Amino acid sequence: MANRADIRDYARDYIYEATADLLTDARLNNGITHTLRELPRKGIYLEEIWTEAMVKDKIGYALPLGTIKVEKLEKNVGTTALPDWQEIAGWDNYGGAIYLRSRPSTTDTMRVHLKRKFTNLTDDTTVTDVPDDKLELVATGTALRAYKMLMGYFMRAANWDALGKPDGTDMGKLSRWIRQLDEDYNKLLKSFRTVPRARTINLVD
Repeated sequence: MANRADIRDYARDYIYEATADLLTDARLNNGITHTLRELPRKGIYLEEIWTEAMVKDKIGYALPLGTIKVEKLEKNVGTTALPDWQEIAGWDNYGGAIYLRSRPSTTDTMRVHLKRKFTNLTDDTTVTDVPDDKLELVATGTALRAYKMLMGYFMRAANWDALGKPDGTDMGKLSRWIRQLDEDYNKLLKSFRTVPRARTINLVD
């Protein structure tokens, strides 16, 4: 698994910048953050199962941070050794919590199938929960944002005097790089998009 520094280095490989020349670590970190936030809107997220002990007469239960949507809710009417998971009908997911339709009369274990967004990285040591096979997607999205930052840099002629215009680079070339990387990013989005499981619609409960 990788941390934020690894993703940043990966993105620098795309933009051919081995060290922080025009793009500081802070700017790339910002690109990583925005890419991680964007992925769930593009259909790429974590799928997890969360369990919680039901409490008698308690209807509402706070969900894990970052939960986007609850797909399925079950309770174990068997034992720990021989579980028997039965789906719970008639629940609601609102405001970061799940609410049951009726008050539980038992303390069965509840199992929640949920979609969760990726954890934002606020330092260079925390390991990301983005799977290794999807790191290319985060790095590409970050590099695309980096190129757009450079385009903004080129728009201000004063920057050329202060930092110097990169040799062999112009707005036309940068525009072509942005188009190409945007195409690559969208192809990766389609490739890694999570396919939701088929749902049975209950028209009775």
